[in-house]
Amino acid sequence: MNMVRRVLLVMYVSVFLSALSVAQTQPQADEVSAYNVDDSMKGWKPVCVLPKCDPGGSGIPIKTSQNTGHHSPSVDGGSMKVSVTGRSYTNALWTYVAGRDDNATSFSMKLWVYPTNQTSVAGSYEFDQFDFSSSTRVEFMWGTQCNQVNHLWQVFDQLHGHWMNTSVRCTLAANQWHHVHWDVHRVAGDTDRCSGMPCMYYDTLIVDGNVYPVNVKYPAGHLPGGWSSSVGFQVQIDIGATGSPATVEEFIDMADFTAM
Repeated sequence: MNMVRRVLLVMYVSVFLSALSVAQTQPQADEVSAYNVDDSMKGWKPVCVLPKCDPGGSGIPIKTSQNTGHHSPSVDGGSMKVSVTGRSYTNALWTYVAGRDDNATSFSMKLWVYPTNQTSVAGSYEFDQFDFSSSTRVEFMWGTQCNQVNHLWQVFDQLHGHWMNTSVRCTLAANQWHHVHWDVHRVAGDTDRCSGMPCMYYDTLIVDGNVYPVNVKYPAGHLPGGWSSSVGFQVQIDIGATGSPATVEEFIDMADFTAM
């Protein structure tokens, strides 16, 4: 083999290996990923509260807040704080829109959460993932929450609007960081396998390194008219029964979401 052919062969091999490396490290074209979204207000919708927006509950908040850049407490040096002040059964919902992907079937949410010492009046801490599809007019809302009353993780039946208990105990202790990781999915082509609607599969919950195979499914819902396609996640605070107005807050850090 002469020198010119050797040089060309080396060049071709180098280009091939470089392309292979890029293909292995770059996300797929139809993947929507968002990392450390707690570091910025970009992508976050205005807080959803009664009466203009309905996050459930019955109370109208006295005050809500959402801000970034908290050095303490934090995991990576800068956390986001969300809070709501109100009377019994007042809820507040914060939504992050990561993008749009009607073809996504697998979803993952990971975040660190730090409930403060007002947990005694918190009804629940909620963490949701969603896939709104304008092409199929289906609302996939994988709602999950740590119920502070019965101390169980619950998942949502979107079609019937019911919270369903799992067997997983909820122990998000106050004034501590907890890592919450949910993996969920849907099945491409499924249109009616759960009560005439597509199924939402709740696969695995990991809390502080403890793995819980939840493995349950509930029906998705109908997408409200006028809603467009989007994927992302949500956090919500529900105030429980309290004799006087209370403030419940939590810090969020290293919040990641993937739809693929």
